[in-house]
Amino acid sequence: MSVVNSIIHTSPLQANEGIGFTPVFLSISFQGSTAQSAQSNFGTIPLQVTILWPREFGGQAVPVIRHISWTELVSNFKSQSVPQLMIPFLPLPPSFNPLSEASWSVLARQVETWLVDTIQDVRAPEWAWGCDAFWMAFIAANPDFPWGPWPNWNPKISLEGKFIESWTADNLTIPADSPLSQDILDEIRTSIWDDFQLIFTVPPFL
Repeated sequence: MSVVNSIIHTSPLQANEGIGFTPVFLSISFQGSTAQSAQSNFGTIPLQVTILWPREFGGQAVPVIRHISWTELVSNFKSQSVPQLMIPFLPLPPSFNPLSEASWSVLARQVETWLVDTIQDVRAPEWAWGCDAFWMAFIAANPDFPWGPWPNWNPKISLEGKFIESWTADNLTIPADSPLSQDILDEIRTSIWDDFQLIFTVPPFL
């Protein structure tokens, strides 16, 4: 068995109730190849990934590993009919904080501007793709939508798409005066962030 070790770093991230940590995106590639005749002996090959987390953070913050194969990642990306053009809001800046209302608000405005001023055609595949990005960012910035205060958006962007239709259907059953605790807000934004990364942070040249 071959063992490869590498040290990577994360940075502190200001959260509403303390200090969190910036997510780390890790890719694993392989150098070299095996003889073609050996391929029949392999199915999927298990890789063991171990994270050594500083003891002083144990019990307070813990790393969570999620993975997706390159084949699945590219397939997800292509299924969104992503345009082969400049996407000004990707990649996200290093300062983007997935637990911050302000970060998501800025992103929502950027996506809205791109849709309305650049794409324009609601029949274009880029429009549907961009609308999903907009609604993810908008809801992360305004998790109590459709209740509570929220900013107006360009009416050209309709309440259509898998994400926003699912969100509104689920949340119409919640009483309008139900306050969202900070823990719930963080949970909502973390969940949206996980989905957003899988769909929208793939390099646009694919």
